[in-house]
Amino acid sequence: MDYEKVRVYGVTLEDIKELLKREGFQDTPLQIWKPGQVFGLVKKVKDPWEMHVRGFEDGHLEAEFEVSREYLEHLNDRYRRSAARELSLVLSEHGIPHTIESNSSNIKLDLEVPKTLTPWKLLLTFGFILFTLYLLGKKEGK
Repeated sequence: MDYEKVRVYGVTLEDIKELLKREGFQDTPLQIWKPGQVFGLVKKVKDPWEMHVRGFEDGHLEAEFEVSREYLEHLNDRYRRSAARELSLVLSEHGIPHTIESNSSNIKLDLEVPKTLTPWKLLLTFGFILFTLYLLGKKEGK
């Protein structure tokens, strides 16, 4: 998926990261790191949605809305879109000069809502229980 780039001026990426943390964003260890990425923060906005912001070595930011990492649908690109404009609002509220750049006409600006949400932790728990029952049955059947 193509993303709009948000370029900030007069502040460091570390400043931006700290600002976003004050806005409720958090570090997340569970993410795919892109080449040149120096930070990735996430904020729950309204179930099931999260906003994810990445900062890159060259100073640009990328932002997207996506289904929460709590659901398997998080892995499907259909349920994510650029959030550069929403990030722009946050930066503007704090007086941070910035621009939004787009090198593609394929930027997704609509957000498709999944018909169902599949909580992966529940599936994992259920699978663990079934596996345990299977092992106990094998042990009794010796």
